[in-house]
Amino acid sequence: MQDDSLRSGKCPKCGSNDVYTDRELPKRGERMQLVVSSWKWFFLDTYVCLSCGHFEEFVRETELRDEKTIEKIRETWKKL
Repeated sequence: MQDDSLRSGKCPKCGSNDVYTDRELPKRGERMQLVVSSWKWFFLDTYVCLSCGHFEEFVRETELRDEKTIEKIRETWKKL
């Protein structure tokens, strides 16, 4: 499967390889998390292209293995 996101290291908008991430940095602050419920949240990894400013955020893959949290999202969020 081809990754057409900034995670690939190439910007899908402008084609630049000037892509950076905070995935190895400690997470702190509200911007670094996605609230699922009052007791659970996912931490996000952010990617940004310094050529055009495009950015993307992704839930960490390890977080997606928590079945209780995944089920909570399925129960309360709207599927598109």
